[in-house]
Order: sequence, then C-alpha cells, then structure tokens
Amino acid sequence: MADIQTIVFDLGNTLVPFSLAPLRARWGGCAAEAAELCNRFESGQLRPEQFRRRMGALAGVGAPDFDAWWNAIFEDRWLVEPARIRALAGQYRLGLLSNTNAVHFEFLRRTRPLLGEFDFLILSHEVGAAKPDPAIYAAAEAAARCPPEAILYFDDVPEFVVAARHRGWHAVEFTGAEVVDALGASAPPRVPSH
Repeated sequence: MADIQTIVFDLGNTLVPFSLAPLRARWGGCAAEAAELCNRFESGQLRPEQFRRRMGALAGVGAPDFDAWWNAIFEDRWLVEPARIRALAGQYRLGLLSNTNAVHFEFLRRTRPLLGEFDFLILSHEVGAAKPDPAIYAAAEAAARCPPEAILYFDDVPEFVVAARHRGWHAVEFTGAEVVDALGASAPPRVPSH
C-alpha cells in the first residue's frame, strides 16, 4: 500500500454531530417532498433564497426564523477533537468531502472556524453532485493532488465508504473518534486494503 498523503473527512456525524429531528418535527406528512427539496439543494439545483422560500412554506417556518430552525440540527461539539484534527493537518494534506448545502455550511463555517484550516473543501452544493455520485469523489481526488491509493477517508455512511473504496481509496467507516485516534502519531497510517 502506498503511504497516505491526504486524509479526507466527511462532515456530518463524522466531525460534527447532527440530528434531523428538529426538521422532521415540522415536516409532518410532507416528509417526501421535503426530502426531495433537500436533495436538490444539496446538489446545487436550488439557490438559498429559493430553498428558504419553498422549505419555509412547506414547514410553516417564516423567514425571520428559518435559518435558526434549519441549523438547529447541529450539536455544538466535535466528534473528533480539534487538537487531533490539527495534529493530522501537520502531517497530511487535509480535506473535507460533504453532502451539504449553502445554508448549513455557511453556519458551520461561521461557528467552527477550524473548517477554514482544511486544505480543501469539496461540498456537494458547489460540485453539483452528492455522494455516492462518482463526480464528487473525482473532485476530491483532484483537490487531494495524490493518487487515489494515497487517500484515507472517514465517513459514517457505509455506502459512501464502499464508493470510495471502489475508486481505490483507503476508506474507513467512522464509528467514533477511536478509529481516527488509532492512526500512528508519527508514521503514515497503515489501513487494511479493501
């Protein structure tokens, strides 16, 4: 196995915990329509103002309260300690690969300045493709500036881990900070080939 040169993290429930419960509580019988709107927004097919208007109408949330409601899904903590992330950034190129949207990511960028220290951010709403679409992985490979086999990836969604492995990445299902902490502090990590 080639030495790891780039570590890529998923964002939601890998670095930052979240729950959709505050959103679902307002969706009621419109959950399918809400999910479709979310998917379109995450893949860059809707502008933030279009999304706010349509989702607000669907959920009965007025414009003044929308962003607070929409961003209430996030807990105010990290799943991987910031000091650990910074230590990895000192050894490897560090990237983020996330299915997210402009409103959520602007909130996270503002409340978690550590995200600004990553070498690259690959965001579904900017790429126009969401995991497991190969296009978003290809965008991360271009930003990683190394061969696919030199990328180590952490994601909590098994389907997205499998998609990364199909591209030749060393991909690990994130089940807790211990999978990241298991990386050697001074040597490139050795992850079993999949």
